[in-house]
Amino acid sequence: MEAPDIERAGLNRYSNPGAGAITYYHNVEFLATKQLEAGTEIFLDYGVDYTETRPPLGGGMGLMPLEEDFKWADSIINKLMHSGLFEANDDSEKYYRLLRDIVRTMDRKKAKTLPEHVSDLKKASEEGAALYSDQDYIRSMDWLAENGACVDSMEGKLSTIQGAGRGAFLKRSVKKGDVIVTSPVIHFPYNNVMNMYDVQKKKNRNGKDDEIRASGYTADFYDGKKRFFKNRKKGENIIGRQLLVNYCFGHPDSTVLLFPYLGNVGLINHGAEGKSNVKVQWPSSLERGPARKFHRKDWLDSTTEQLADIDKQKPGMMIEIVATRDIEKDEEVFLDYGPAWENVWDDHVRQWKPWSSNKKYVPAQDLNRTPLRGEPLEKVRLEKELREDPYPGANIATGCYLDFNHINILEEVLPDTEEEEEDEKIRRDIINWYQPSSVNFEEILTPANIQPCVIIDRQTVRGKDYYTALISANPIMDPTDNNDLFLFELVNLRAELEVRKIPREAITFIDKPLTSDVHMKGTFRFPIMLPDEVFPEKWKNNKSN
Repeated sequence: MEAPDIERAGLNRYSNPGAGAITYYHNVEFLATKQLEAGTEIFLDYGVDYTETRPPLGGGMGLMPLEEDFKWADSIINKLMHSGLFEANDDSEKYYRLLRDIVRTMDRKKAKTLPEHVSDLKKASEEGAALYSDQDYIRSMDWLAENGACVDSMEGKLSTIQGAGRGAFLKRSVKKGDVIVTSPVIHFPYNNVMNMYDVQKKKNRNGKDDEIRASGYTADFYDGKKRFFKNRKKGENIIGRQLLVNYCFGHPDSTVLLFPYLGNVGLINHGAEGKSNVKVQWPSSLERGPARKFHRKDWLDSTTEQLADIDKQKPGMMIEIVATRDIEKDEEVFLDYGPAWENVWDDHVRQWKPWSSNKKYVPAQDLNRTPLRGEPLEKVRLEKELREDPYPGANIATGCYLDFNHINILEEVLPDTEEEEEDEKIRRDIINWYQPSSVNFEEILTPANIQPCVIIDRQTVRGKDYYTALISANPIMDPTDNNDLFLFELVNLRAELEVRKIPREAITFIDKPLTSDVHMKGTFRFPIMLPDEVFPEKWKNNKSN
């Protein structure tokens, strides 16, 4: 997976009411790690932590096997094949079944990696246990035509509507009534899950701000009931709503929200004054396409309370985006968001005021852009230099690329030392950054490895600058800046990591927490409204509001 493009699409807090109302992250690319033939299902490594924390699969049949389990299976299958003891006959099948039962009692994940029958050992040996475990990972074109749907009919580009950000454009011409795209939706029975609450700062033993905690009630993801967390205080104000609201479908008389998670659907802009050329509908056919298996039509006849039932706490519905007239290739797609949305937007525009502050804001991505030929990269300041030579925006902080999952390969410079600071001890470990021969830089310089850091030293070697940075387990507060945290909490230890010999390309600029456009007060938040004829009557649980 490649890093997303960061693009504000011409919006800024000084001149656009839409600033902070759209995502600035676009075009995440997934690169094939090997040759794939047509019809191959695409898999992404979610990481061991994700897999191990998933609920048991198959009605309690154990967790999903991991890479190490399949490697174990490859070894066992290879030994069985070379033993000559397991031929395809009744006795061998009986003994093999006994072997699988023994493995199952010891490790259910490993048991799931073994073929069902002894006659399947040869094929599993040839394909590998991992691929053999999913025989349907390559589908025929006939199967795809019957069960699949096109998902690349639109692409994102700068919208033709000024101030709207990016929009969705057709990659192929369509006729009136054609289904442009089918998207699954995640349903939220109660929209208060999108509320954001005020925060409180907890004082440490020295009376300093140690951490920030959310305070107040929050709503459960599905049942909408208020849950009181021990670190939240009753009565705190709702200060805003999640940005996700703007990409959801809803209705003025309902608390239900639907989020279509097929990427480019979220780029379809509002078509005002009869400009719309598409509409939303439920799947027109349950005989073909993905809706045949993944759309639960009976859920449309459920009440809001029933939508929150435990058996419905997963995606189970789909929508279609349908052309209401002929649309040409490269034409922008527009949807009527409804009069309620339009009224709220008009009110927002009337009341909106340009952002004003005595502290200038400069998006971090502006400082990270590749300079023109002959121009240097933005200068990285040391902590002691910031008072006399601050960054152009008060929101700017530095991030260092460091992979904590493989930190053991780094060279430790000095033994662990302990420094006493007031009445608390802070341990500092000192290491050198990666040596060019020890790591693939492209794998390190990814967004997942950006750690907020403080630059404390600079050394020039053969005309090239190298830096020393502190990555702290506890946020370091800038005494001249009252804006929330300067650093995130990275780990739950009271420790500092001093990293030396960091090249300039391994340092990037980041926005300090809660300073980007989406965190401004008063940013636009309102869902796209579905018309009465589409929105199920039983979901309208909020008619009095």
